[in-house]
Amino acid sequence: MSESLTEGELLLLMEVVEAGRRDEPTAGLPWAVLDRLAVLIPVEAISCPEFDLPHERPMRDQWWEGGARSLVIGDEDGVEVPEYWESLRRFEPCAYPERTGDYRTPVRWSDFYTRTQLRSTAHYTDYRQAEGFEHGLHLAIPAPPGVVRKVSLWRGPGRDFSERDRLVLQLLRPHLWELHEARLHRTDLPKLTSRERQVLRLVDTGLGNTEIAHELFISVATVRKHLEHIYDRTGVRTRGAAAALMRDV
Repeated sequence: MSESLTEGELLLLMEVVEAGRRDEPTAGLPWAVLDRLAVLIPVEAISCPEFDLPHERPMRDQWWEGGARSLVIGDEDGVEVPEYWESLRRFEPCAYPERTGDYRTPVRWSDFYTRTQLRSTAHYTDYRQAEGFEHGLHLAIPAPPGVVRKVSLWRGPGRDFSERDRLVLQLLRPHLWELHEARLHRTDLPKLTSRERQVLRLVDTGLGNTEIAHELFISVATVRKHLEHIYDRTGVRTRGAAAALMRDV
């Protein structure tokens, strides 16, 4: 790549990494990383999916969109239909790492398709067009065999991602991997009270709010309030994702 970053841009890049190291752990990448990455590379949305492609099984779906955060573990939003997975395999930006063995280079939609060609692909027309995205930039993250991990940046109509944006993401890649691996070895949950941990353990056993209330001798409304605090402090938005955090420790 012929592009280079200014000293100020390199400092901003390192701020992304340092913010991730300081941030509270989640079941995905630290939210501070996505917050700052969206400033370094202006985007409408960032996603960090993880899925088992051979078995067509979603494992994690983390989204940052306009500052809003969403994290779903497993297939709680429903398993995608086979046509989705087939369209994903055929979509050149997604197929590129496995097809070429190049897992280090971030790829843009425009590396493979003109705008007219893009609109003729099933993956774009059936899934991405409705979301309002016109440009994508994807970076593969190391994962076990059969598992796909990515950081995907999304833009709507307007300017495409530049070589400078590609370089930023490429330089961040080893640090994003480091942050991901560090998350897997955390031994504690972020700033949860002992009562919130009790609630989370009971959620992990499959109990509903009423059953948890009976078990802890508290009201159902109090259980709901504890769960709201857990969601706020961990960045997850579902019971399953919260339970998965407990299983990680």
